Amino acid sequence: MIIPVSYPLGLKSPLYPGTPGITIVPEKSMANGDSANTSVISMSSHAGTHVDVPRHFCRNGRSVREIFLPINSFSPTYCVELPVCGDQVIRAEDLDEKITGMKDAVVIFINTGSWHQRATDPQTFAVEHPWVAAGVAALLRRKCPHLCMLGIDTISISRPSHRQEGRESHRAFLCDKNPILLLEDADLSSVIPKESFTLTLIPWFIDDLDGVPVTAFLRINPC
Repeated sequence: MIIPVSYPLGLKSPLYPGTPGITIVPEKSMANGDSANTSVISMSSHAGTHVDVPRHFCRNGRSVREIFLPINSFSPTYCVELPVCGDQVIRAEDLDEKITGMKDAVVIFINTGSWHQRATDPQTFAVEHPWVAAGVAALLRRKCPHLCMLGIDTISISRPSHRQEGRESHRAFLCDKNPILLLEDADLSSVIPKESFTLTLIPWFIDDLDGVPVTAFLRINPC
């Protein structure tokens, strides 16, 4: 069974405050006598379901092209449920017990339940959501030494009202000699906790970006 974990991008997609809006402008139109319909798309490299790579916050950090293949698979991937909302910070002690037994994890998703709000109130979802403390990165490296990516259903691990802490957290994940990439704004509405998955990512393969929208899906690993 394939479980999609990325949202389609559109003009109404919620974006982190300050992110330029998505635009789709017709370039050619058959209705106007052109031989084909074509469009020009403009968007941030951090729009929608996307991955942050070290270049996002680290001097000389590796880019999307230096990290990803056209198709990328990660296994085992696990999802933990951590119901939090509003202006709550996720700290290392909140995750410590939940990731016990996941020493072999290559990817871990945190399901805060924020995806509920994305569907019902996307404007609030973009500004009022849980955020991740910098200390979580050290915990994950200690307990899950093979981890290369953290996914979350919030629009970012940073919250607009805690920008400095958000910068510190991004650097803690991305700027270490063993970076942990960040998959933000993930659709975890159909993901079953306590299962082992294989995560497949298909990034927009565009030159040397600092982040990239991705098509992402999970498959349950056989027992």
